[in-house]
Amino acid sequence: MKFHAFLIKYAEISIKGKNRYRFEDALIHQMKTALDPVGKFLFKKEQGRIFVENTDEFDYEDALDALGHVFGINAICPVVVLEDFSFDQLKEETIRYIGEEYTNRNFTFKVKAKRADKRYPMHSQEIC
Repeated sequence: MKFHAFLIKYAEISIKGKNRYRFEDALIHQMKTALDPVGKFLFKKEQGRIFVENTDEFDYEDALDALGHVFGINAICPVVVLEDFSFDQLKEETIRYIGEEYTNRNFTFKVKAKRADKRYPMHSQEIC
């Protein structure tokens, strides 16, 4: 499974009140500058987070390194973009990913879900 995007979380910018959009735009500008040598990316602001997406091939490690040097980023979360056909498909893809990435399956893990789209047919507790 290849990562196609990043979810960028930032901390201090979110408390800037009415100037928040300026700080978000400045952060996006710095990310664009850092990622220019890696490839072309699309940036989307959504609910206190920034999605950075690329539909072409790119070097994941180079992109992660470039974003790691941008001041103001609190966390970089790799994202796999999937068509939303059903919850069962999402579950199967997740199980397949864990099987490929973690050969030693002697562990437990927790699923914590937050629905950005409240129209999704399942509640967060049902997903968990």
